[in-house]
Amino acid sequence: MTTNSFLARPYQERQMIVVSDEQFIAAAEEESSKKDAAKKPERVDWVDFTAQVVKKALTFNATGLMIDISVEAFKAWSKARENGVPVLPISREQAAGLTFRLGHPLDRVVYIGHPAIPNVYHTLADFHRRVFEHKVSEAILLLMSLGATSIRAEHVSGWSHDFSAKLSLPISGTNGKGGVEVGTKDKTKDSILFTATLSGMDSPAVPDGLMWYPHEPTWQMIAQGRLKHGLRNFTVSVNYSDDFGINLGVEASIANSGLDLGGKFEGHESTIWKLTGQFGSGTQAKEKAKGK
Repeated sequence: MTTNSFLARPYQERQMIVVSDEQFIAAAEEESSKKDAAKKPERVDWVDFTAQVVKKALTFNATGLMIDISVEAFKAWSKARENGVPVLPISREQAAGLTFRLGHPLDRVVYIGHPAIPNVYHTLADFHRRVFEHKVSEAILLLMSLGATSIRAEHVSGWSHDFSAKLSLPISGTNGKGGVEVGTKDKTKDSILFTATLSGMDSPAVPDGLMWYPHEPTWQMIAQGRLKHGLRNFTVSVNYSDDFGINLGVEASIANSGLDLGGKFEGHESTIWKLTGQFGSGTQAKEKAKGK
């Protein structure tokens, strides 16, 4: 299976992966095909299955520490499957076509596919933080590209100050002056997560490559208001309510199997942040609003 064919699979089938050695992937696929051909009961005897795969894999490479590590990793994967967690093993060759955090993928670590970017995978531990961070970052990028001169993020519900301090937000790379306060300690402004002041731009536009934007009608409305009607003030909500099936139950099953979460698990929390601010009085924005 090539990287392209892997990515062509439905998200549910490739959502959870663990990177393994080629010999175990081949052995697992062969054993699985045999069981399908023999029309075995739907419930697989994972103990027997693992024993058969390990035996076959050992015929490929019967010596060295690497094979011992791989055997233990495969046993852990089998236990996770037995517990009902559909972790898909892929080869290092297939993983080379995916995007991981620097230094990854690592042995026995479970990775979760980004729901909006097919080739990006995060450790199970960081999944929710990274996905929410990406969504917030995209909303901010959209507002900056539309010519925002000020942006303020306020906590409405869910993750708040402690969580926001862990995020990498794209304000410092803006065009012009970037003044940011993250996680202010002013008790009168507990809901304020960060503020930013920017110089704005005279050529507002919706940037290419946005992944969440096509699914966010209110974001689209703000963009149209800015580009076609000279909108000056904005309020944009960033909602994160779907856990994508990555919850405490899955975390416990993975941990009990012997596979690695990749760090301390950041559990899902239904969250709403509100982005408010102003757009500049860009010349081209005015001309677009007037229909020039």
